[in-house]
Amino acid sequence: MSLYTTGEVAKLCDITVRTVQYYDKENIVHPSEISEGGRRLYSDDDINNIKKVCMMKSLGVSLSAIKEIMKDKDGYLVVESFLEEQEKEIAKEIDGLQERQRRIKLVRKNIEESGFLSVNSNEDIEKMIVESKKMNRLRFFVLGLGLVLDFFECVGIWYWIVHKSPMIFLMFLPALIVLASFLVRYMYKHTVFLCAHCHALFRPKFWEYVFAKHTFKLRKVTCTKCNHKGMCVEKYSDN
Repeated sequence: MSLYTTGEVAKLCDITVRTVQYYDKENIVHPSEISEGGRRLYSDDDINNIKKVCMMKSLGVSLSAIKEIMKDKDGYLVVESFLEEQEKEIAKEIDGLQERQRRIKLVRKNIEESGFLSVNSNEDIEKMIVESKKMNRLRFFVLGLGLVLDFFECVGIWYWIVHKSPMIFLMFLPALIVLASFLVRYMYKHTVFLCAHCHALFRPKFWEYVFAKHTFKLRKVTCTKCNHKGMCVEKYSDN
């Protein structure tokens, strides 16, 4: 049977000599033999036990718990139960960190789009989260219906070209115009804009809204509060 000194054990387990001595002092892992000169000698089984201790410690198990686990012949069941609880706690921490990260991104996005910080409390952030979700649903609703209208328009034009008959297209054209007008009006009624100049929320005139230069989230409109014209952030409104 191979025997190892404290220094050799420390190297094999990648820990310090003092740690090996501490495990012996605290009755966690004892050496198998003591030489005539008083040197601690560890067997392969002792080294495996020390590695188990190091592994459990790296997983967050306290030394007092490890000590009891090493004494218990069914200690692995205790470890399994402990690790299950640890996993649940870590999952909660991860969820909390992800939520914090999401809030940070949302506030940074708010600053980038509006040019100033328009939130002052957690209640403002919660409101922003709800409005952001509603705004995204509104955009995708309007975009989805818009694509459907485009599809029918393309089918009507194709039928006109292939069959040289514009009647089908002309029959459906009024309905397409009405539906398109409804989408624009619906989007208009459910959006307000944040002025980067006076920081007020406002709704521009309808025709200015319709023909204004815009991106997916910004629109160049005139603030009804301070008359400043520029790119303003589009926000959801229930009113």
